[in-house]
Amino acid sequence: MSNGPIRILTIDDEESIRTSFRLYLEDFDYEVLEAKNGREGLALFTSEKPDLVLCDLRMPEVDGLEVLSRVRESSPDTPIIVVSGTGVISDAIEAVQCGAWNYLLKPIQNFSTLHHAVEQALERARLIRENRTYQTQLEEEVISRTQDLQETMEDLKNTNYQVKMSEERYRSIYENLQDVYFEILLDGEIREVSPSINRISDYTNKELIGDNVWQFYPRREDRERFIDDLKQQGYVSDYELQLRDRGGRIIPCSINARLIAAREDRPSIICGTLRDISERKLAEAHIERLAYYDALTDLPNRRLLIDRLERDLARARRHKHYGAMLFLDLDRFKNINDSLGHHVGDALLEEVARRLTSDLRLEDTVSRLGGDEFIMLLADMGTEPSTAASQTQAKAEQVQKHLSQPYKVLGHDLHITPSIGVAIFPSDDDPNEDGNDILRHADTAMYRAKDDGRDLIRFFLPSMQAAADQRLSIEKDLRFALERNEMQLYFQPQVDGKGQIVGAETLLRWQHPEKGFISPADFIPVAEATGLILPIGLWVLEMSCWQIKKWSDAGLSIGHLAVNVSPRQFRQPGFISQIHQVVAKTGADAQQLGLELTEGMVIDNINDTIEKMQGLKSMGIELSIDDFGTGYSSLAYLKRLPLDIIKIDQSFVRDIQTDAGDAAIVETIIAMAHHLGLRVIAEGVETDFEFDFLNQRNCRGYQGYYFSRPIPEAAFTSMLASNKPLPLD
Repeated sequence: MSNGPIRILTIDDEESIRTSFRLYLEDFDYEVLEAKNGREGLALFTSEKPDLVLCDLRMPEVDGLEVLSRVRESSPDTPIIVVSGTGVISDAIEAVQCGAWNYLLKPIQNFSTLHHAVEQALERARLIRENRTYQTQLEEEVISRTQDLQETMEDLKNTNYQVKMSEERYRSIYENLQDVYFEILLDGEIREVSPSINRISDYTNKELIGDNVWQFYPRREDRERFIDDLKQQGYVSDYELQLRDRGGRIIPCSINARLIAAREDRPSIICGTLRDISERKLAEAHIERLAYYDALTDLPNRRLLIDRLERDLARARRHKHYGAMLFLDLDRFKNINDSLGHHVGDALLEEVARRLTSDLRLEDTVSRLGGDEFIMLLADMGTEPSTAASQTQAKAEQVQKHLSQPYKVLGHDLHITPSIGVAIFPSDDDPNEDGNDILRHADTAMYRAKDDGRDLIRFFLPSMQAAADQRLSIEKDLRFALERNEMQLYFQPQVDGKGQIVGAETLLRWQHPEKGFISPADFIPVAEATGLILPIGLWVLEMSCWQIKKWSDAGLSIGHLAVNVSPRQFRQPGFISQIHQVVAKTGADAQQLGLELTEGMVIDNINDTIEKMQGLKSMGIELSIDDFGTGYSSLAYLKRLPLDIIKIDQSFVRDIQTDAGDAAIVETIIAMAHHLGLRVIAEGVETDFEFDFLNQRNCRGYQGYYFSRPIPEAAFTSMLASNKPLPLD
């Protein structure tokens, strides 16, 4: 490792990924080198000799696996962390086999995960280097001492004067050895031992001479193997034995020894040196722990989890019982991490780990995969599938209740819930099922729990895997949808009581060249989960502002154009400045721009929400709450929020003719909005009855198929230019 700052080489064909890594890592004083492909990365590695490599798998010219193999061949001690967009387990396994020290999925949702991985890899590399240096020094010292002793023995063959000088020299070396020099007979009688034995055993050398050495080595099989090896080879090198000291403490030791055959005037003697390797063993144990345990929570990591899962799977098949895996993801953890800081997020994860392990059986395992994902591996849940499912459900509910209790973390009162996916194993339908299959099934069930509303427990069903595969296919295609111009904006008019257009809502549509129209209900959740919602949301915002400018230049009045904002967009630290830049870049009138927020978004970290909303209001932007009435606790905060518009959710509008409760809710929302001085827009208006009901209750804004479906830009522009009231004849 260099004496200057630690140098990290990032190899990735996506400039944005390299840039985000560099900006993040430079905050920790790392020097970051960048390569846009494998060929350039290998050249930089050869010329710059970085301390650590972050490498993508899928790259043009030279892929990540070849980079791994060539770096490992030329510099096996250099840590390599794969950061790949592919979540395929086989890719991760192949990467580890080719030399990867760790495997992370991108995009990185929680950069502290990257920081932990980098620190762990650098620490492991340091320990490996120190251990190798330690071994080299030991070997050099033994060689040096052996040479000294050989030279002494040669001198003894010379004159009496030389014998005397050699004896004095030998005595000096003997009495000042750091290691222990010994001479013993094959039956274990100690003939000679250096004074340094006192530092290891608390015995003096005089106490031990004439005693039997084997009483200090408690494991008979080790002693017998030691003697057998000496007899067969004539010597042993770095042979490990356990020594018992005066107080009964066990000391790990390393022995280098040689068997000197018997002569006529003396028996066979074992001569050698002994060293206390306690510190080396601690270092090796530390390296082992880094390889198998999570650095933050000290829970087993993915590598150890898979090992234990395969063990439990084999035992379940052998004894014909069922086990279970619980895949836990903490709901809205990112909001806490982003708003309160990674130190609070890390402390919360540590507390979650403590709760998960507080009532764990000895045969069960809790693991942290990374980020806010945890695994609970439950062994022997019953011999019948129904029994196993029932017991697993009870355990999952217990975990759900325990994790949902309030947290007191670094002065913050926090509340968090888990979404839990469950996979029972072994599968009765798939005799070839392995640990990676079970992990994938539990992961799929967890995502179903997320999609169904969070804070839920879902068991894996084969149909879920088909949905997961479809989700993965959507994610793959979604990454290229913008650059391939597959996205387009539609506009749905918003009208007053006379059907006159007073605004519109921007709606995103995806026309896939092969799969045809893909519903926003299918791709928006994927975009949110993967972080792709950020570039997509920015594109929608920019295109909407360009459209406002276009209509304005054509002399068409739009009133306001509403753009939906995702939670991830809104929680970005630079969201306000991003809006400023878009408005300035496009030349759009900010007073014609509206942003629609959801209830759940605004009540998370209410103080940050109000501050951002006030920043937007200062620009003249209109703010509305979308799908009002479907969330919770919003009424308590409504009067504090600088809002302009409340949009009544279509689920209430749809049933006002048949559900008196929904009708009462709609009336209440309208009355409350008027009392607070807010405008109201009812969504999903489709019938005469719905329009008349809302109009009679003094609702003055409408949106729905009764007036117009969402339509492309050209059709909406024509509608706007005609200036006719809707619905059109």
